[in-house]
Amino acid sequence: MSILSNLFSQETTISGKLDKIGYFDLITDTIKKELIKKKIDLEFDNDDNPYIGKEWLIIPNDYYISSVNDLEENNNGSSTSDFRAFEVWGSSLFQGEFQDYLKSASVVFQKNGLKLEWKDEIFDENTTERIHHRITVNEKEYIIYSGAVSRDLLGKVMYAYLNSFKDILNDVIQRQKSDLKVVILTQPECVMFVLLSPDKLNGFKKIISGTKNKLEE
Repeated sequence: MSILSNLFSQETTISGKLDKIGYFDLITDTIKKELIKKKIDLEFDNDDNPYIGKEWLIIPNDYYISSVNDLEENNNGSSTSDFRAFEVWGSSLFQGEFQDYLKSASVVFQKNGLKLEWKDEIFDENTTERIHHRITVNEKEYIIYSGAVSRDLLGKVMYAYLNSFKDILNDVIQRQKSDLKVVILTQPECVMFVLLSPDKLNGFKKIISGTKNKLEE
């Protein structure tokens, strides 16, 4: 394969398109970077699962990349493999893991020059069917969720938690006078929170428009 055709092939893969907008620029481990890109392309073309099909952008976490390839994990408290995206499970956010996800986000924030600190998480259960959940982040108190909780409302509550988490992170960013932004990227099993600058976000949106993923700002 000629150099020209090889470059063309790289730019037509989904990882090549991501690379073109500088998505992988924060990864300093060149071996992991290439393995992440390879896994992304493999998953995008994978049509083995008839329930979801192919054409999904699935960003692997660091645990997967490290364990499968016998590499050292980052062990920094975050699932992120690229210092832009980290996975979030909506059910876990209100089942005692909100601070764990803040820790995961803080690794991404720090790599992007942002501060993220928290304290005083308070989870009030006034009754068995209502909760009032709040936390202080960077010295500002936020209400994470306040309202009814039941088996029938579980889906709505998880969605509310995901959006609340996103909104809290974006408010923290805005208070630091940064133009970075957190968006939600849907995947077959969980969602990814992705931190991007305006120019990268515009390019990211164009790439996602050619996938089965959905992007929520």
